[in-house]
Amino acid sequence: MTISFRCPECQAVNDIQASRTAATCQACGRNLPLDVSKEILNNNLVDVCPRCGKTDFYVQRDFNGKIGLGIAVLFALVGLVFVALDRPVYFYACLAAAAIVDLALYLSLPEITICYSCKTAFRGARKNPTHQPFDLHTADMYDHRAKG
Repeated sequence: MTISFRCPECQAVNDIQASRTAATCQACGRNLPLDVSKEILNNNLVDVCPRCGKTDFYVQRDFNGKIGLGIAVLFALVGLVFVALDRPVYFYACLAAAAIVDLALYLSLPEITICYSCKTAFRGARKNPTHQPFDLHTADMYDHRAKG
């Protein structure tokens, strides 16, 4: 399992193997302690975040959201061109193509587990049945804790 997290000092993303108990930031050299649980080490199952110690996680597809937004904007712009050319059939075909691309990505990409609190990502872990898709209410609770 690979653990990806941001350095609290310089915000650089660091990727390490779960077997390590400490890491050094690849950008600024800061020592970053990790408290990797036995469940992660022995069973490849995320139960406690080694960065913040929290137990609230969500699962999502391992895909860059900015790229996804770019794909959606591209299809929307092409669709608008067809609307301007008064070609509604091509407009709907463009919408269908966007949906097919989205479905293909969803079916082909692996899931990752992400900590609500510190946004640490776990790639290659077994799926924990207690981890559900993103929940806005849970994320909002952590956001309010960070601000308050």
